[in-house]
Amino acid sequence: MNTDKFINYSKEIILQVLRKNSQELTKAYEEKNEKEIEVLEKEVLPKYEKLYLALSDEELKKKTPEEIQGILKIMEDILEKNNFSKEFIEESMKKREEYKDKSGALVVKRLFEYSIKNLKKKKTNIYKVLTPLLKREEQLEADLKEAIQYDDEMKISADIVDVRDEKRELLEQVAELDAKVFLIEKDIENKWKYEIYGTITQEELEKYTNYKK
Repeated sequence: MNTDKFINYSKEIILQVLRKNSQELTKAYEEKNEKEIEVLEKEVLPKYEKLYLALSDEELKKKTPEEIQGILKIMEDILEKNNFSKEFIEESMKKREEYKDKSGALVVKRLFEYSIKNLKKKKTNIYKVLTPLLKREEQLEADLKEAIQYDDEMKISADIVDVRDEKRELLEQVAELDAKVFLIEKDIENKWKYEIYGTITQEELEKYTNYKK
């Protein structure tokens, strides 16, 4: 087995394991199985994600035939552990190549990109409210320094408290949106969360998820 075929074959094994465990995670959430969720999210999926990313490393192409054989043995152990046959993996590789330009992977990747775009739009809308609010806070702070009467100081101070409460809520929303964008961008960069759908067509994915363009 040449290096390129070995890499594609190994990637397919790991993608199928990730797909299988992702389905198990969905089931665990449906059943509210907290223990299973924790194991899958913190142990199983990160381990196979790390393997998948390692298989994308260009340094892998520099491995000797002996090193390749050693890694291949690990992959075949994973294959057996997950009850996948070599024929299933080879068939999945053929489908992935055949569906390359019309696969479910492209659909899911577009959904990720759309989600980022939508989240960033929400963030922009928040800043449309936040920017004038920050200017009002600045003005109130200046007014407070100039206030002479006690009643004026109390009123301005109360206004500052209200403005800062609103500012804090908006900044918390921005932070939450930034965190979501970061996670989705990481999913796009790591690829596997959409590549696991590369062996089905867009039509098949739409059938099961009611996806609409």
